[in-house]
Order: sequence, then C-alpha cells, then structure tokens
Amino acid sequence: MKKVKVFALLSAVVTALLIFFFLNSLSSMNDDEKMKVMTAAMDIPPNVTITEDMITAAELPLTAVISGVMTEPDQVIGKVAKSDILAGEQILGGKLISVADNTNGTLAYALEPGMRAITIAVDVTTGLSGMLKPQDRIDLIGEFEYQSAGKPLDSYSNLLAENIKILAVDNVLSAQGKANGEGSAYVTITLEVTPKQAMEISLAVYKGQLRAVLRSPLDEETTGLPNITLDNIMAN
Repeated sequence: MKKVKVFALLSAVVTALLIFFFLNSLSSMNDDEKMKVMTAAMDIPPNVTITEDMITAAELPLTAVISGVMTEPDQVIGKVAKSDILAGEQILGGKLISVADNTNGTLAYALEPGMRAITIAVDVTTGLSGMLKPQDRIDLIGEFEYQSAGKPLDSYSNLLAENIKILAVDNVLSAQGKANGEGSAYVTITLEVTPKQAMEISLAVYKGQLRAVLRSPLDEETTGLPNITLDNIMAN
C-alpha cells in the first residue's frame, strides 16, 4: 500500500510538471508571435485629417495588441481623428471618422470646406412626395408676394439656388438609411450651401415658400433663369 501511495504521488508530480512546461511553452510561443499595427508617430489632436507622416507601423506581441487596431496605412490615412491620439498609441478604428463615405453619422464632417448646412421644412408637394434622399441634387425655388415702390402687389417665383446637394432627409445622412418612395414621409431636408445662399434661404423661408426641384445626377449645368411673375404667366 505504501508503494502505491508513493507511485501515485510521483505520478501527480510528473503530471503537474508536464502541464507546467506545456503552458510555459505556449506562453513563449505567444510572446514570440508579433503583429503589425498602426501607431501614432506624433500627438494627433481631434478634428485633424491624418496624413502619412503622422503614423508609423509597429511590430507588437500578440498579447499587447488591442482589439480594433488598424493594421494598414490606408485604413488610417485620410481619416479624421475623433479624439486625441497620443504619440505611440495604437490607432483604433473607433477613434477615426471616415469623411469620404459619409457613414459616420456626423453632419459636420459631411460638409465640404467653405460650405454650410441649412435645414428647411417641406411637405408632400414642396418635398417631392417623399422621394428625395441624401446625396440627391436639387434646385431651390422661392415663391413670394412682393410690392415694389409705386407698384401693385405681385406674386413671383425666384430661382434661389441651383444644383444643391441634399445632406440629410430628416436626421438621416445615408441614402440607404431612408426607404423613400414607399410611403415614407419626411418633414425636413438639410442642404449644403454657400454662406450667401444660407442667408438668402433663411430670408426666403421667413418671407415666402420654398420648393425643391429634383435634378438629374448627370446634369451640372446652371440656367440662371430670371424671376417669373404672375403677370409674365398671364401675358403668355
């Protein structure tokens, strides 16, 4: 019986040693395996477009790699930093905003430099019966009643702006995010305009009614049509 106990004890010790050496070898293998990741070559503040000189590749042990890290330069270059990225920090996808594909859900980054966003209310008739969607282009027509000095009150139509891009329908920025044309309704559209156009549209909303006119995506020509009055229509 004593020999059996000794044998069992020795077997347990040997088994424990084998497990220890096996786990230790696995740990060594993981330490030897490395992965290329993108890290910041300098401090990158928020709202800055990342360029090639701002990043560098680093070979890190698998145990040190953070989930969601970017592994290729083209995954980072051209993106905008959403928050501070410190020098040496692994660059995570969650800290980047993609401006080009407009899928980040942030309106400010959808604007071209120098442009502004303005929202106008629409209904079934002024908003093309629910068939507009983000990235469509429209002309904007203002309809007013106006009385010049010494002249009677007259109604007229003014081509306020041409070839304007729709940034959002209600609060949807993606063309795939709104099932237009299937009974879908919206009450506002947000447009990309110049600062001057924003002022003109703001006044037009206050003094008259605006109407969206859909353009072909292949048509970039502007017409510059003059105002049309009710007298013009009646004269024809």
